[in-house]
Amino acid sequence: MKTPVRLFLALLIGFALSGCGYHLGEIRPTPMRSVRTLAVPTFKNKTFEPRVEVILADTLIKTLQEDGTYTIVQGSRADATLEGVLTKIDRRSIRSVQNNVLATSEFELRLDIQYTVYSQLTGATLLQGRVIGKTTFFANEDLQTTERQAIPLAARDAAIQITTEIAEGW
Repeated sequence: MKTPVRLFLALLIGFALSGCGYHLGEIRPTPMRSVRTLAVPTFKNKTFEPRVEVILADTLIKTLQEDGTYTIVQGSRADATLEGVLTKIDRRSIRSVQNNVLATSEFELRLDIQYTVYSQLTGATLLQGRVIGKTTFFANEDLQTTERQAIPLAARDAAIQITTEIAEGW
């Protein structure tokens, strides 16, 4: 006889606490509430580094698909368009050779990206921001190739930041 009473009390407490404000599911930033589909065209490149704009767009699309908040579609079918501009690529020395402070053993690569999300219906700007994608790489005989191989890692860092900002609002 105690089991049905305990079950009834547990259900009663569960129903009473179910409206305590916890919300499951996605919570988009206020300007992006009506956006379900998103288009990501190739980024614009204001640097002298060739073919980086496609890497940035592809990495962002993959990150947005992993997040799942927005469905990525072609430009004409999207609720909004996310346009990105690579404004600067910067390489900084972060570690010097042990016995020679003028020689660098490790670099930090920084991609400075500005992005804007436009509504397809009104053309109004929904969100805009700036992120800096970072990664590190070690110096070797072929510094240019090593730096070029680090670009996708910095692009991934920037894509995670953009996805967090447009999907979660922070």
